[in-house]
Amino acid sequence: MAMVMEFGNEGQSIYFRYQGSYLRDSEGNLVHCAGSQKQWVHDNWSTLRSSHTKPDAKIYQRSGQPPDGHTTAIIIGNHGRIVNGDAFEKYFVDLLLTQADLTAHTLPVSGGDAEIDAVTEQLVDLFDSYLRYDGGKGDQWKVSGRKYFTQRARHFTSRRSKLEMCLPAFPCKSSNTDKVTGPDPDRGEELALERLHGFVSEIEKIYAPGAKLWVISDGHVFSDCIGVDDGEVDRYTAMLKDMNREVGSRFGDPDRVGFKSLVDLFQLASRNDDLSTLAARLNLPPIEHHLDTKLTEEAELCRRILVAGSGPRKEAIRAKIDSKDATITRLYRGFSKFMLEDLENHPLTKKMSRSKQKKLSAKVAFEMIVRNHAYSNLVEMLFPNYVRLSIHAHNNAGPKFGIQLVDPTKVRAVTSLSADGELMTSVDLLHVPTPWHNCVVELQGSEIMLMTKAKLARTALSKGSFTGSLTKTDSGRAYFELTKRPKRPIVVTMSEKIGPIFSKVSSPIRSSPQLIRRATLSMSEAMKTSSPRVPKSQGPQGPMTAAPRVGKRMFTFSEKTVAASNQQAQQPAAPNAAATPKAGGVKKRYTFFGPSSTTDKSNGSAIVTVVPVVNPPAPIKRVKTGLGKLWGSSSMNTAETGVRSPSQAQQAVA
Repeated sequence: MAMVMEFGNEGQSIYFRYQGSYLRDSEGNLVHCAGSQKQWVHDNWSTLRSSHTKPDAKIYQRSGQPPDGHTTAIIIGNHGRIVNGDAFEKYFVDLLLTQADLTAHTLPVSGGDAEIDAVTEQLVDLFDSYLRYDGGKGDQWKVSGRKYFTQRARHFTSRRSKLEMCLPAFPCKSSNTDKVTGPDPDRGEELALERLHGFVSEIEKIYAPGAKLWVISDGHVFSDCIGVDDGEVDRYTAMLKDMNREVGSRFGDPDRVGFKSLVDLFQLASRNDDLSTLAARLNLPPIEHHLDTKLTEEAELCRRILVAGSGPRKEAIRAKIDSKDATITRLYRGFSKFMLEDLENHPLTKKMSRSKQKKLSAKVAFEMIVRNHAYSNLVEMLFPNYVRLSIHAHNNAGPKFGIQLVDPTKVRAVTSLSADGELMTSVDLLHVPTPWHNCVVELQGSEIMLMTKAKLARTALSKGSFTGSLTKTDSGRAYFELTKRPKRPIVVTMSEKIGPIFSKVSSPIRSSPQLIRRATLSMSEAMKTSSPRVPKSQGPQGPMTAAPRVGKRMFTFSEKTVAASNQQAQQPAAPNAAATPKAGGVKKRYTFFGPSSTTDKSNGSAIVTVVPVVNPPAPIKRVKTGLGKLWGSSSMNTAETGVRSPSQAQQAVA
């Protein structure tokens, strides 16, 4: 199982000089502090409250408006800078002071510790059972994560304040149309929002102050890396906010879940700055673009400010990759593989060779790692006390906790169009399966919805194995509604070996579903290894390029199961060796003798002849029959072996 691990995050941006933040009231009392130097702030508060200085750092402050008059302060160390001069530092710190939310505008309530502990434990239990993603073998929730989560939740419960959470997610739809229904939020996003609103509403039943879950949309952080225009991100986000209001209203409160983007966090347009000259005035380093996308001025400025203010040092990341550091190398390879898939339908990559596509994906993956850590660092500075949720497969040790964005009891993320299909693994778990990399499929007769790649649904419809279409819910959310086309029943004739030749073929029997699956698999495998020189033939599963080789692919079934299947289907079956249970249903091994091109028109069944395994198998020779083609032995004809033609088998079925 893939799992996102934290690695050494180092650099010279302001984040790496950030020593902490604190909040004091109008009377000079310390309300709260956070960051690496919080203990120093506590120990030296009597001096700090009057001097507002620290020997090795600068302290920036911003006073709030009445009635509380609280002052927020940020401590920035004096060591190395990534941007020359003080202009950027002052600008970036002012952004932090304006937007930072310490969520602690009151001191902890005195007394009632037992009650606080009890409700905190209930909240932690709810998260564990309702939303937490189980990281599997390497999961650290029970070891240390639960304790960390409890401490973070207690920050709010001890103050009787609303529990604040943040989730970087919902960037935009993937540019790979094989994955999604289109560029708009669809049924997948709706299901995810329903789950988030449902979680917050469950919190309200336990904890009266309730909670607020902020989606910190990272669309503009990565849009140029994934081949999506900035304008498309804005359109997706606007539609998502409308959807959130609709879903929230259905749950009784549209404000339980809120949205903030990189552009919202920096609010450049509202700061009365000339954006066209801001980058030059702040001496912002450029950022790399590996794909041709349409950039908006504000979004591009936000990306440059993000990387300059909180990004890691690229040379440090590259050195770790080159040194084969296990954690960063695993992340780098995972991102590279993921981006190779995500960009495979991009106009630029379609013109490239596979090797060039891999090189491009590696470059994009490196840039995404830089941006991902820059954004994570920014969130840490702006929301130091929030419970941090993630759609990545973290080990849940903290400070980030992976979540299941859709309800696993209602939706399964699978790699095939079956509720019993294989769960998404490997590269897909770089992200816990998300709506913006998949689509939703509803299968007729199944209570479980599927989250899977849209290409599977489109291919199934085009090949006719499913009927249905891309449709919409009453609220207008797109999803695939499919009905599996019923397969023709397979009628199997079997033979018992007597001496050097086969005995008379038994009466055809209608196989059980279990046998059909195994027979289909066996035939498929046999076809892969069959001789290419044999002419095409029409088998029960479609055109066959060649006949299966007798004895090469075998399957096993219980005679008892077959007999029971006949009785359930109320098919009159003549007593014979193959259809009569022996020794409590002894399993026997059979191999395909050949498919018939003929279909019994009376019951729409395809006929497949199988025989017991024999050593050595007789050579295969094509033998024509009256109503179809049957693969027979070159040394034996039908009369000698007793193997009946498809027409004879059909007569027996009738």
